[in-house]
Amino acid sequence: MWTEVLVAIAAAIVAALIGWPLVPAFLRLTHKGPGSKPERTGSEDVEVLRGGLWIGIVERALIAGAIVLGRPELMAVVIAVKGLGRFAEIKSSAAAGERFIIGTFVSIALASLLGVIGWAIVA
Repeated sequence: MWTEVLVAIAAAIVAALIGWPLVPAFLRLTHKGPGSKPERTGSEDVEVLRGGLWIGIVERALIAGAIVLGRPELMAVVIAVKGLGRFAEIKSSAAAGERFIIGTFVSIALASLLGVIGWAIVA
């Protein structure tokens, strides 16, 4: 029992910390090259998806921990809460929607990978 909890905490911390530089770096890559920058709608003058760094850290930690503990269905709860919290921003800006989708997919993939590794260690 305690081993599982400790591995889940370790996976959560590693997922949060590794994703911290990787997800923003991946997002920067999506805006390289011709025609890849979204059109400005005027609403981008306000910082796009403010607080995303901290939301991503918590998201990755929760997803990795849930997978290690054998509760991958909790991913749906995390994603739903994140989507509902960002709905107005995503709806009002194409750039925000793009950042949300790309950042979320990369974040979930990384957290899932680390969660599965932790789950394999526990099993």
